[in-house]
Amino acid sequence: MGLNIPDDFNDDDTLARIHSKLEHLAHLYASGKPLFPRRVLADLDSQIDQGNEEVHITDLDDVRHTYSLKAPAWCADFATTYRIGYSSIQNLTCIHPSFPEISLRDSSPISICYTSSADFPKCPLEEVQRAFHRSLRIWEDSETCATLRAHLAQMKFSRPIRKIIAFGLGTLTALEDEYHAARSHAQHAAVRTMADALMKRQHQRQRHHHHQPPGDLRADSIKCYAQDPAYTDIDTDILRSIGITPLDDPKGFLGIDADTLVFSVSPNVPVKQVVADVCWPAAMIWNTVTPEEREEEKRWEKQVRNGEEFWVVPFTTDPDSQRVRRMVQAYSSVALRDSNEYFGDLTIYVR
Repeated sequence: MGLNIPDDFNDDDTLARIHSKLEHLAHLYASGKPLFPRRVLADLDSQIDQGNEEVHITDLDDVRHTYSLKAPAWCADFATTYRIGYSSIQNLTCIHPSFPEISLRDSSPISICYTSSADFPKCPLEEVQRAFHRSLRIWEDSETCATLRAHLAQMKFSRPIRKIIAFGLGTLTALEDEYHAARSHAQHAAVRTMADALMKRQHQRQRHHHHQPPGDLRADSIKCYAQDPAYTDIDTDILRSIGITPLDDPKGFLGIDADTLVFSVSPNVPVKQVVADVCWPAAMIWNTVTPEEREEEKRWEKQVRNGEEFWVVPFTTDPDSQRVRRMVQAYSSVALRDSNEYFGDLTIYVR
């Protein structure tokens, strides 16, 4: 774990402290201590629900830290609201080439950070609805949609799926960014497709006499949820209208059980690592887990843009880990061919 410290860094005392901290983290991780314990998330969730202005979160050493849910004065010029911060094992053990000493700061896997609430040009509800329903029709005619349906009809599930929880599919309202809007619309439409395909399958199994009208998601069989802090009121209205219940962070993670299908596409938080700690679901459809860490995942890259040098971090916001790799070994998997480029590199994992 950890990365190479720049050669010109010569503060031996700081180096020794960094190394001992990384060794400590590596030891805790190897011992199986969860970064994202369900009880810590449940405790944070109930503190938020009580409307407290401050919350207390326990770190990996079981030390409680206090965070404000109001954006503090020092970040008032850019932040208007809080988010729950989830730090992957890579993030916790990653040494910045220019500022190695940053890794000595508090390293809680779960914390509170501050951000601006996204300021999209506000499209009126009707306009977003029209665009979404147009995207929905295009999605339903797409090859990717047909492939997804076929896999869900054929794969062997050890138990029926009772709910689908999606993470980080983005807002539906950013219509001015056509590429991201098309992807976000298709990803939400895919939640309906999954529920529909799984219900058909389960109804065929049960050989029910009374027929369920296709596309009707208000059936009791499969409940659909989605968690993304970027959702606006318009998103909430549209999601509810298509049978998807939006959830506040961290309720989506707390809702996962052994009958859940988890769906995420390149989220901004380490969904895979949180899920591996919180609860192994019945199935996941998410970015393909690589068999082992690639070399390039360990190396920072220096880039220059507009004459300014900056470092590019060597891992994504939703990186794999030893625990995630161990978890997916318990699942059978099939890669989802996405000829329409709605998702990128996804794999379906089923227990």
